[in-house]
Amino acid sequence: MLRKWLALDVELAQIAVYRLDDRGMPGQELLRMGVARDESSRDWVRLSAETPEERFGSAAQARMTQLLRDFSHEVDPSYAQVGYSLTLGRTEHEERVGPPLPSMTLPQSRRLLRGYEWLMVIPREIAHELGGGEAIAAAGDFHRVATLRDGAVLLQVTPEFDGFTGVAIERTWRLLRPALMPGMPKRFDSDVGRPPSRIWYADVASCR
Repeated sequence: MLRKWLALDVELAQIAVYRLDDRGMPGQELLRMGVARDESSRDWVRLSAETPEERFGSAAQARMTQLLRDFSHEVDPSYAQVGYSLTLGRTEHEERVGPPLPSMTLPQSRRLLRGYEWLMVIPREIAHELGGGEAIAAAGDFHRVATLRDGAVLLQVTPEFDGFTGVAIERTWRLLRPALMPGMPKRFDSDVGRPPSRIWYADVASCR
Protein backbone atom coordinates (compact mmCIF):
# COMPACT_ATOMS: atom_id res chain seq x y z
CA MET A 1 0.00 0.00 0.00
CA LEU A 2 2.80 2.42 0.81
CA ARG A 3 4.49 1.67 -2.52
CA LYS A 4 1.26 2.57 -4.31
CA TRP A 5 0.86 5.78 -2.31
CA LEU A 6 4.44 6.80 -3.09
CA ALA A 7 3.47 7.05 -6.76
CA LEU A 8 0.59 9.42 -5.98
CA ASP A 9 0.61 13.12 -5.26
CA VAL A 10 -0.01 12.75 -1.52
CA GLU A 11 1.34 14.82 1.36
CA LEU A 12 0.94 12.19 4.08
CA ALA A 13 0.14 8.47 4.08
CA GLN A 14 0.41 6.18 7.14
CA ILE A 15 -0.19 2.57 8.07
CA ALA A 16 -0.51 1.53 11.72
CA VAL A 17 -0.55 -2.01 13.14
CA TYR A 18 -2.26 -2.64 16.50
CA ARG A 19 -2.73 -5.55 18.86
CA LEU A 20 -6.46 -6.02 19.38
CA ASP A 21 -7.81 -5.88 22.91
CA ASP A 22 -10.31 -8.31 24.48
CA ARG A 23 -13.17 -6.49 22.71
CA GLY A 24 -11.53 -6.78 19.31
CA MET A 25 -10.66 -3.08 19.23
CA PRO A 26 -7.22 -1.56 18.47
CA GLY A 27 -5.14 -1.60 21.65
CA GLN A 28 -1.36 -1.28 21.79
CA GLU A 29 0.20 0.21 18.68
CA LEU A 30 2.96 -2.11 17.46
CA LEU A 31 4.15 -0.32 14.34
CA ARG A 32 3.46 2.87 12.38
CA MET A 33 4.94 3.56 8.95
CA GLY A 34 4.57 6.81 7.04
CA VAL A 35 5.35 8.64 3.83
CA ALA A 36 5.36 12.45 3.94
CA ARG A 37 5.92 15.31 1.54
CA ASP A 38 5.93 19.02 2.35
CA GLU A 39 4.21 21.62 0.18
CA SER A 40 7.40 23.70 0.09
CA SER A 41 9.70 20.75 -0.73
CA ARG A 42 7.76 18.60 -3.17
CA ASP A 43 10.85 16.94 -4.62
CA TRP A 44 11.66 15.30 -1.27
CA VAL A 45 10.07 12.28 0.38
CA ARG A 46 10.39 11.46 4.10
CA LEU A 47 9.90 7.87 5.19
CA SER A 48 9.37 6.88 8.83
CA ALA A 49 8.71 3.85 10.99
CA GLU A 50 7.87 3.87 14.72
CA THR A 51 7.60 1.11 17.30
CA PRO A 52 7.34 1.13 21.13
CA GLU A 53 10.72 1.27 22.84
CA GLU A 54 10.02 -1.93 24.78
CA ARG A 55 9.79 -3.81 21.46
CA PHE A 56 13.08 -2.38 20.18
CA GLY A 57 15.38 -5.01 21.65
CA SER A 58 18.66 -6.38 20.30
CA ALA A 59 17.05 -8.45 17.53
CA ALA A 60 14.92 -5.53 16.33
CA GLN A 61 17.94 -3.23 16.41
CA ALA A 62 19.94 -5.66 14.27
CA ARG A 63 17.09 -5.91 11.75
CA MET A 64 16.74 -2.12 11.59
CA THR A 65 20.48 -1.70 11.06
CA GLN A 66 20.43 -4.12 8.13
CA LEU A 67 17.26 -2.55 6.72
CA LEU A 68 18.71 0.96 6.87
CA ARG A 69 21.93 -0.23 5.24
CA ASP A 70 20.15 -2.07 2.41
CA PHE A 71 17.70 0.76 1.83
CA SER A 72 20.46 3.37 1.70
CA HIS A 73 22.33 1.34 -0.91
CA GLU A 74 19.23 1.54 -3.08
CA VAL A 75 18.02 5.14 -2.72
CA ASP A 76 21.04 7.24 -1.60
CA PRO A 77 19.21 9.24 1.13
CA SER A 78 20.23 12.75 2.10
CA TYR A 79 19.90 11.71 5.76
CA ALA A 80 18.59 8.82 7.86
CA GLN A 81 18.63 7.98 11.56
CA VAL A 82 17.17 5.77 14.27
CA GLY A 83 16.21 7.63 17.44
CA TYR A 84 13.23 8.72 19.52
CA SER A 85 10.26 9.89 17.50
CA LEU A 86 9.59 13.64 17.71
CA THR A 87 6.70 15.75 16.44
CA LEU A 88 6.53 16.76 12.77
CA GLY A 89 9.27 14.28 11.85
CA ARG A 90 11.97 16.51 13.30
CA THR A 91 15.37 15.39 14.55
CA GLU A 92 16.33 16.56 18.02
CA HIS A 93 18.97 18.85 16.53
CA GLU A 94 16.29 20.50 14.37
CA GLU A 95 13.99 20.84 17.37
CA ARG A 96 16.57 22.38 19.70
CA VAL A 97 18.90 24.23 17.31
CA GLY A 98 16.78 24.76 14.19
CA PRO A 99 15.49 25.40 11.67
CA PRO A 100 12.39 23.96 13.35
CA LEU A 101 10.73 22.26 10.37
CA PRO A 102 12.11 19.43 8.19
CA SER A 103 10.89 21.30 5.10
CA MET A 104 13.39 24.04 6.01
CA THR A 105 16.36 21.69 6.37
CA LEU A 106 15.70 19.28 3.49
CA PRO A 107 16.97 21.59 0.72
CA GLN A 108 20.39 21.88 2.42
CA SER A 109 20.55 18.34 3.86
CA ARG A 110 23.39 17.33 1.54
CA ARG A 111 25.46 20.23 2.88
CA LEU A 112 24.38 20.30 6.56
CA LEU A 113 23.33 17.29 8.62
CA ARG A 114 19.76 17.36 9.92
CA GLY A 115 20.98 15.75 13.15
CA TYR A 116 22.91 12.82 14.58
CA GLU A 117 21.97 9.64 16.42
CA TRP A 118 22.93 6.15 17.57
CA LEU A 119 22.46 4.83 14.04
CA MET A 120 22.57 7.21 11.08
CA VAL A 121 23.42 7.58 7.42
CA ILE A 122 25.78 10.43 6.54
CA PRO A 123 25.11 11.44 2.90
CA ARG A 124 27.96 11.04 0.45
CA GLU A 125 28.56 14.79 0.06
CA ILE A 126 29.04 15.35 3.79
CA ALA A 127 30.94 12.08 4.24
CA HIS A 128 33.37 13.26 1.56
CA GLU A 129 33.93 16.55 3.41
CA LEU A 130 34.66 14.56 6.58
CA GLY A 131 37.30 12.49 4.76
CA GLY A 132 35.22 9.42 3.87
CA GLY A 133 34.52 6.18 5.69
CA GLU A 134 38.13 5.45 6.68
CA ALA A 135 38.63 8.90 8.22
CA ILE A 136 35.31 8.66 10.08
CA ALA A 137 36.25 5.22 11.44
CA ALA A 138 39.65 6.50 12.57
CA ALA A 139 38.14 9.56 14.29
CA GLY A 140 36.55 7.71 17.19
CA ASP A 141 35.76 4.42 18.88
CA PHE A 142 32.59 3.71 16.87
CA HIS A 143 30.88 0.32 16.78
CA ARG A 144 30.31 0.18 13.02
CA VAL A 145 31.32 2.39 10.09
CA ALA A 146 30.30 1.13 6.63
CA THR A 147 30.77 2.89 3.31
CA LEU A 148 27.59 2.74 1.22
CA ARG A 149 26.48 3.82 -2.23
CA ASP A 150 28.64 6.50 -3.86
CA GLY A 151 30.48 7.16 -0.60
CA ALA A 152 27.62 7.62 1.90
CA VAL A 153 28.49 6.24 5.34
CA LEU A 154 26.40 4.25 7.79
CA LEU A 155 27.53 5.08 11.33
CA GLN A 156 26.50 3.01 14.34
CA VAL A 157 28.00 4.64 17.40
CA THR A 158 27.40 1.95 20.05
CA PRO A 159 26.34 -1.72 19.91
CA GLU A 160 22.96 -1.03 21.59
CA PHE A 161 20.46 1.84 21.29
CA ASP A 162 20.53 2.48 25.05
CA GLY A 163 24.31 2.91 24.95
CA PHE A 164 24.08 6.20 23.07
CA THR A 165 24.59 8.45 26.09
CA GLY A 166 27.16 10.81 27.59
CA VAL A 167 30.61 10.21 26.10
CA ALA A 168 29.18 8.46 23.03
CA ILE A 169 26.99 11.49 22.22
CA GLU A 170 29.88 13.91 22.70
CA ARG A 171 32.19 11.78 20.54
CA THR A 172 29.62 11.76 17.73
CA TRP A 173 29.01 15.51 18.02
CA ARG A 174 32.74 16.28 17.86
CA LEU A 175 33.11 14.20 14.70
CA LEU A 176 30.12 15.75 12.94
CA ARG A 177 30.18 19.33 14.19
CA PRO A 178 31.69 20.75 10.93
CA ALA A 179 28.50 19.62 9.18
CA LEU A 180 25.95 20.73 11.81
CA MET A 181 23.86 23.90 11.90
CA PRO A 182 25.47 26.23 14.50
CA GLY A 183 23.53 27.36 17.55
CA MET A 184 23.22 26.53 21.23
CA PRO A 185 20.64 23.76 21.77
CA LYS A 186 17.60 24.93 23.72
CA ARG A 187 16.18 23.28 26.81
CA PHE A 188 12.41 23.39 27.29
CA ASP A 189 10.18 23.31 30.38
CA SER A 190 8.25 20.54 28.60
CA ASP A 191 11.33 18.26 28.70
CA VAL A 192 10.05 16.70 31.94
CA GLY A 193 8.55 13.31 31.14
CA ARG A 194 9.94 13.22 27.61
CA PRO A 195 12.42 10.64 26.29
CA PRO A 196 16.02 11.38 27.32
CA SER A 197 17.83 14.02 25.28
CA ARG A 198 20.48 12.57 22.96
CA ILE A 199 22.38 15.58 21.67
CA TRP A 200 25.42 17.44 23.03
CA TYR A 201 24.65 20.82 24.59
CA ALA A 202 27.28 23.04 22.99
CA ASP A 203 27.36 25.42 20.02
CA VAL A 204 29.45 24.08 17.15
CA ALA A 205 30.32 27.67 16.15
CA SER A 206 32.10 28.27 19.46
CA CYS A 207 34.26 25.14 19.16
CA ARG A 208 35.79 25.46 15.69
